[in-house]
Amino acid sequence: MASTRETGRRPTRGRNQETVRRAKLHLSTASNMLDCAATAITRASELASDRDDVGEELAEDIAALRSSARMLGTFSASEG
Repeated sequence: MASTRETGRRPTRGRNQETVRRAKLHLSTASNMLDCAATAITRASELASDRDDVGEELAEDIAALRSSARMLGTFSASEG
């Protein structure tokens, strides 16, 4: 799709509003997914800590997911 600079036309107010609405919908979806992921990571960590042998086995996986979640948080903060 051609950019505003390429066409020389500015998007109409209605198109801008629709773009903002769609972007907010995507951001809301992403936020909900991050909340679900954080809850799942916490629950997995709680379950793993209930048994020593399971906790050790899952420690790397839980740490990796937490690291990924932090990176996503950093990404979303830098985009805002």
